[in-house]
Amino acid sequence: MNNLKTYLFEILLLCFTIGIPYLLGTSETVGGMIASFFIFIVLRYINYWLFAVCFSFITLTCTLLLPATIWFGYPTITMISAFLETNFQEAKEFTQSLPLYAYILSIAVLFFAGYILYLGKKKRYTYNKKSILITSLIAVTAIILTIERPIRKWDEKKGFEFRHSHTLIFSFYDSLYKDITDYYKLRESIGIDLPPSWKIDTVTPRYQDYVLVIGESVRRDYMSLYGFPVENSNFLKAVKGTVLEGFTSTAANTTTSLLRTFIQMKGTDFVYENNIISLAKKAGFETFWLSNQGLVGEWDTPMARLASLADHRKFMKLGHYESKPVYDSSLLAPFKEYLSLPATGPRLFILHLVGSHQLFENRLEAPLHYSYYNTNLSSYIQTIEQTDKLLEQIYQTLQTQNHPFSLLYFSDHGLETKDRNSPKASLAHGISKASFRVPFVIINSNDTLHKEVHINKSGYHFIEGFAQWLGIKESSLNSSYNFLSPPSDTLKVFTGEYVPFDSLTEDSIIIIK
Repeated sequence: MNNLKTYLFEILLLCFTIGIPYLLGTSETVGGMIASFFIFIVLRYINYWLFAVCFSFITLTCTLLLPATIWFGYPTITMISAFLETNFQEAKEFTQSLPLYAYILSIAVLFFAGYILYLGKKKRYTYNKKSILITSLIAVTAIILTIERPIRKWDEKKGFEFRHSHTLIFSFYDSLYKDITDYYKLRESIGIDLPPSWKIDTVTPRYQDYVLVIGESVRRDYMSLYGFPVENSNFLKAVKGTVLEGFTSTAANTTTSLLRTFIQMKGTDFVYENNIISLAKKAGFETFWLSNQGLVGEWDTPMARLASLADHRKFMKLGHYESKPVYDSSLLAPFKEYLSLPATGPRLFILHLVGSHQLFENRLEAPLHYSYYNTNLSSYIQTIEQTDKLLEQIYQTLQTQNHPFSLLYFSDHGLETKDRNSPKASLAHGISKASFRVPFVIINSNDTLHKEVHINKSGYHFIEGFAQWLGIKESSLNSSYNFLSPPSDTLKVFTGEYVPFDSLTEDSIIIIK
């Protein structure tokens, strides 16, 4: 017991050091943990207040980040950028969305660290040649363990960087600093907040409310709307509107596709400040962005940056897209709320669905009721039906407002068949033609017929069609371009490089024999 009391400070300090990587949502080598522990010991030996300041700073970092890291993991650059861009209301909603036990653990860590500080203040060291020699050896060992890996990576990384160290109390802060620096460099290079160069000639909208619904991972050949043998899009098949057969997405994953769809391009270069939100706002539209995609995931943040330009925005998930199970139907409540606001001019509503994203069964609100080949494909088919029903609810909501409206639905990209001949066959990201063939439908409040149009149209011309859809004529855009009228577009896609669409391989649906 006497020995335990004598070394209780060191024992608890070691336990805390071992726990630091878990508190920060990352990992650390044994050597890194030893180095961190040795550094704390050396600092306490030199001066208690030097130790207290450094230890308290690290403790504060851990306790503040713990509630978020439990739920979302290590604070990546995308999480950091989302934090830097968030407003007070979003920050409030974010903190309220975190589980209570995360805050309880955070408080427990704070008290545990406080007890270590208390023991450290009571700790008494003898200063003689032997203790100084031992402390010096400990310090040298900590330094070697800390700088060994950055030195090994000197040539590869073109310099010494603490972020490559195994010692987390150095690498974490260096990484955090560089991520924040990189974020501001990226923000400056993207220039999405720069004044747009749009030159509006005329604005003559035909409708009061325009609603753009962005689907997720829907390839059109799995929709009964486009001939799939299982009925999963009854609303879109029956509603008075126009179905485009021939729309091709720009790329095969969400961010790469939508950035090329929603931002003006000059050749292969983005003009970030010229995008669908800045165009609509420049033309006098009030803009709304509602998203069931995430705010801080690896692929979410670029779209969140674009959404941040809207006059009103609502993210159902303040973490990454898979951070918690929220169904697309949850978008209806805020959509109805925004729609009921007094309208002083034309309005644009953008709803970004999680739709048919992979892990299809997780997307389903109702029990699986299809039986098509296997659970993967059955669930995928039902996610499409679920989106069809949501579109019907959006349409009915718009009708109740008694305002003229136009509803446009398309998907960001499709998917490719994987393990075709296996009982576990499924769909995933790929670069076959099916990965780019997506649904595209426009439904207007004054439509009297259900029509189909067979024209090849490319997402690379979306912003021109978007302007025409809203009734905007802008000097740099082709004002005669129409989503639903000839001529056909030349089709190209981005697969890491720009290639002709016809150069891709076919990928047909799996047919049950």
